[in-house]
Amino acid sequence: MNLLIGKINKIFLVSFIFCGATAVKSDNLPIFVPLSQTDLDDPQVGYMHSSIGMEGGTYFFGKKGDPIEKVKKVELERFTFFKDQKEEVIPRFTPNDSVCFFNNNWKCFIFSSWNDARSSLSEVYAANPQSTHITDILFCEDCQPLPEPGLTRICAGLYQNYITGYEFKDKTLPTYPEFFTKDGDCKYEKPWIVSSNNQKAEKEDLIDKMDQAVILQSSFNRCMLEEKVWTKEQVLTINRAGAEVTPKLFNPAIKIVEKGATKSQIKQQDFAINKLGGCKNYIRTFIKTTMKADSQEMMKILDKIGFNDDLLGRPKSYFDKKQGVVFCKEPIPEFTLNYDSNPTDKEVATLCSCIWNKFPEGRWERDEMRRTFKGGDPNLKTRGFLPRMGKAMKVCGGYEL
Repeated sequence: MNLLIGKINKIFLVSFIFCGATAVKSDNLPIFVPLSQTDLDDPQVGYMHSSIGMEGGTYFFGKKGDPIEKVKKVELERFTFFKDQKEEVIPRFTPNDSVCFFNNNWKCFIFSSWNDARSSLSEVYAANPQSTHITDILFCEDCQPLPEPGLTRICAGLYQNYITGYEFKDKTLPTYPEFFTKDGDCKYEKPWIVSSNNQKAEKEDLIDKMDQAVILQSSFNRCMLEEKVWTKEQVLTINRAGAEVTPKLFNPAIKIVEKGATKSQIKQQDFAINKLGGCKNYIRTFIKTTMKADSQEMMKILDKIGFNDDLLGRPKSYFDKKQGVVFCKEPIPEFTLNYDSNPTDKEVATLCSCIWNKFPEGRWERDEMRRTFKGGDPNLKTRGFLPRMGKAMKVCGGYEL
């Protein structure tokens, strides 16, 4: 259970880290701009912002070289990146730069150097990102980043500091160096890299994607319960851990587990599950697509509890009259009956099911049947299993067929 929770936690963290990539809707590295008070008062999706420090937030720390799912929640007070005010907030970690983006709320990555920031973000946007932290990284949810004093946003991508007179201009703007129309209006009211002519549509798109994510997560929860992989309490424990990182995804999923899904949600779950061929295939697909490098380890865990027996067995149980051999749907090695036996498929299916169920899940006999079914060589356990198999055959009426 603990190992499963550890692997599932990786999904939460990866989804949080990659949220920045989806927020800016770009296949390349994002465009960086300063952070002004205007950005906090009227936040826009599209740019990555550099703050001068952090006022507060829910922080998580990942150490260089550790698996990406291994992070530690930390409590921190206000800190800034000013040269004369920098200090360690975590042993051997002094924050120096941050990269923040807005997606329903402010989220920030905080690094000890700008080189670390570039390296980590390059990895986030890579086609096949690593499964470990390549630098020390502090990230936060519901952040309160500090803006540059005196800085104001005039247009999207155009900033001016009324104290120092400093100007920042986004040189990637399609109309650069022109930021204004002939009438003096901003050519871009919102970052040009997002289709932002309709803020309502943009927000609806984000909401729609989150609703879809909730349905997919709740479908996974439902299948884990229906297949009896987890208990209800285990599902709630895992989702509550996820809610600490991504509350907008997992709190609705928790509500569905606790209070039940609506008719509309059940219909959407049914569609997602049936499209993948049922709950077992849905769980396997969910694990393979969200855990990637860890999927093999997860599948081994499921193998151990008998979850994948349907992959080991055959489409149906039947008797091969020519060979005089019984082939079971369950992962039971083939066996013979009396020389003159000629059972029906229904009789064979009943016999196979009875034999399989004589050995409860968790018993060594089932593990031995799976091992030999896969082609494992006979050993001492096999010798010990054969008499038990014979007894099950007798109890289930195999010798009478």
